[in-house]
Amino acid sequence: MPVARPELSDSRVIAHVDMDCFYVQDSSSLKVRSDVRRQVSRFKGMKRNDPILANWSYCESVVEQRKQQSLRGQPTAVVQYNSWQGGGLIAVSYEARKFGVKRSMRGDEAKQVCPEIHLVQVPVARGKADLNTYRNAGSEVVSILSRRGRCERASIDEVYLDLTIAAEAMLADNPPECLETISEEVVKSHVLGLEEVGSDARENVRHWFTRSDASRRDKLLACGAFIVAELRLQVLEETEFTCSAGIAHNKMLAKLASGMNKPAQQTVVPFSSISKLLRTLPIKKMKQLGGKLGTSLQIDLGVNTVGDLLQFSEEKLQEYYGVNTG
Repeated sequence: MPVARPELSDSRVIAHVDMDCFYVQDSSSLKVRSDVRRQVSRFKGMKRNDPILANWSYCESVVEQRKQQSLRGQPTAVVQYNSWQGGGLIAVSYEARKFGVKRSMRGDEAKQVCPEIHLVQVPVARGKADLNTYRNAGSEVVSILSRRGRCERASIDEVYLDLTIAAEAMLADNPPECLETISEEVVKSHVLGLEEVGSDARENVRHWFTRSDASRRDKLLACGAFIVAELRLQVLEETEFTCSAGIAHNKMLAKLASGMNKPAQQTVVPFSSISKLLRTLPIKKMKQLGGKLGTSLQIDLGVNTVGDLLQFSEEKLQEYYGVNTG
């Protein structure tokens, strides 16, 4: 990912923004609530000329719900253009997931699990799936993010944002501890390592964001969380799409965090929580370890978490898997 200048890894602020059931949402537009509009207005005083680079992933179901308002709030799934056994599901709305519908199913099986499900077929052009509708919808979101800087689009439904420069600018000019009010969308953030049980949960988050004695890297993450919350609300207001996000010091952690609390939420990964997060993280969640190599680690070495893997030396892993892979 391009960055403005060389930085220590723990001073970077990287966001991964993940659109919630994107393919479904575009068929039945989400109504933007008045309280969300008020939250957006609270950000109007923030500076908007700082470069940003963000990452998010969209889910096809969002797109279909915006196109067909009647699908809003209904169990919905998007199916492949191959109609065998009802077509393979490529996106499932949260309403359908509550009934047990999964992406691994085909349309006929989904109807057995959820008889009221609405199956929307992917558009077809020249005998193949036509994804232009989804690409264009994704471009709407990217255009909003790009107002704050560069976007690295990882796929049709993923974008990475490097918020380092923007976070540094906010920390210098308008640090969180000096703000008189904090948006409810920011306070709703999840901060790994903080107690989230009880009536004081949000107050704990508010305190974490506004600590004057916090480390510089935590303050940068806090600024990143403010910026991402603003962007997410702008996306909701202008496109009617909801999205979730992860904010961390690198792409891997940001991507892991973006899927932890969905839909329409964001998660911050402080430096102090990284060790605990990785220690219990299933090995299959790690990039390049979700396939045969991850299975081999589980079977041959009994490795089920990253913590288990860290018990092995580099030399030992090279004995099993060769110099390059080990």
